[in-house]
Amino acid sequence: MSCANLLQVAAPASSHFVAESTKLLAETDDASGIKTSTVSKMLGVLESASTEWSAGMMRSIEFMVAAATFDDFLDHAAAYHKGGKKTEAAVLGSAVFEDVVKRICAKHKIAATGKTVDPLIDDLAAAGVLTAVKAKRAKAYAGVRNHALHAEWDKLDLKDVGQMLQGVRELIEEHL
Repeated sequence: MSCANLLQVAAPASSHFVAESTKLLAETDDASGIKTSTVSKMLGVLESASTEWSAGMMRSIEFMVAAATFDDFLDHAAAYHKGGKKTEAAVLGSAVFEDVVKRICAKHKIAATGKTVDPLIDDLAAAGVLTAVKAKRAKAYAGVRNHALHAEWDKLDLKDVGQMLQGVRELIEEHL
């Protein structure tokens, strides 16, 4: 069951792997448990899926876990934002934003060590990961991040913080 769950989480819903693992689970009988032949077939499905994982054709478990964690952080930031607490929302959202940008770079094999967020956004745009428009938006989020992380509270605007939080969610949904 864990194998089928892994495939359902990592593979696209229309994937052959999801269909096959679901079919194999239907072979189980509560009275006698899972048949050895079913386990063997499921292993074959996993080995086949492993080839696609290795080729980067399925979502990485690491990125899925990170996306779920970031989503929780962004929920907290959104609650602060909704309560008019721009400082708290900006700081929490900024930390998520920077980590998301670095993870997107890692996913696309773009070196992030020693670079600040702005050059990383440029690298993502140059690699075609971000469109020119999305890169400009990301740079605006980086501006909010810079003000938040340098305690320039008077330069933060609640609306800008909200747009950053929404944009970070979009980056997670599209790239992680």
